[in-house]
Amino acid sequence: MELHQLRGFHEIARQGSFTKAADRLFLTQPAISLQLKALEEEVGEPLLERGKRIRLTPAGEILLRRTRAALAELDSAQAEIASLRQELRGRLVIGTSDTNSTYVLPDVLRSYRESYPQVEVDIRNKMSTEVGRLVVDDEVDLGLATLPVRDRERLQEGQPLFTRQDVLICPPEHELAARKQIGLKAVAELPLLALEQGSTTRFLLDQSFRQVELTPRVTMNLGSIEVIKRFVEIGFGVAIVPMIAIAQEVADGRLHPVAVRGLSPRQIGLIEHRGRRRSPAAAAFVELLSDSLGGRAL
Repeated sequence: MELHQLRGFHEIARQGSFTKAADRLFLTQPAISLQLKALEEEVGEPLLERGKRIRLTPAGEILLRRTRAALAELDSAQAEIASLRQELRGRLVIGTSDTNSTYVLPDVLRSYRESYPQVEVDIRNKMSTEVGRLVVDDEVDLGLATLPVRDRERLQEGQPLFTRQDVLICPPEHELAARKQIGLKAVAELPLLALEQGSTTRFLLDQSFRQVELTPRVTMNLGSIEVIKRFVEIGFGVAIVPMIAIAQEVADGRLHPVAVRGLSPRQIGLIEHRGRRRSPAAAAFVELLSDSLGGRAL
């Protein structure tokens, strides 16, 4: 098996498309198809089921798992060798939620890019529930997610880097804007806009209501905090969102935050694969992240 064939196979599986994989690797589609054909001939088994949607065969699942681990080790080796020349290079892949990607990481990543311009940074923004899977499957170097993690046998979690506090938001002309605090019982009676089921944010919100035997009146299930904020602004209801997500709207006078009794701060920290060494690029990022955010309440 040749390295370029394995990279091609890995990218086809990741992108779910020969065309997208070819573009990603700066190859033509016939070239990447020939790579896969040669790899299948050497393995002696088909690796993909071709159709409207590309699917891995059982042999493909096995090879992809091993290929991910091998490529991750090669990337780490390349970065370590580069560090011998005191020049940090390589690739850093981070898995985290939309909220962290949008409101927490931009300033940190800007500083990282300025300090290490030769490192290629790739952000995989997924729901927090999916970030652990990305780490376990070696698709990312590290994850930034709500603690604690579930799969403690394969995942290693670090100390919390920062805490996130959720607040209720309403338009400034809303009757609640005169209040500094509100209880969950009162919130449960309001038309509530919330993230769709499946996100950690929604799970924790529902859990908070269940613990006090309440059922919130969710009138709209939406796909992002940005959409939720916009609909609250135009009067479709109220919502509970991270305080860090509304800094600009509060400063502009478009939204008003109200503290909610009964909502505990959420601890956010790093998660990594227990069997994988931290690359120099990842180590530099963790150090910068800790210096920038360590212990803060956002």
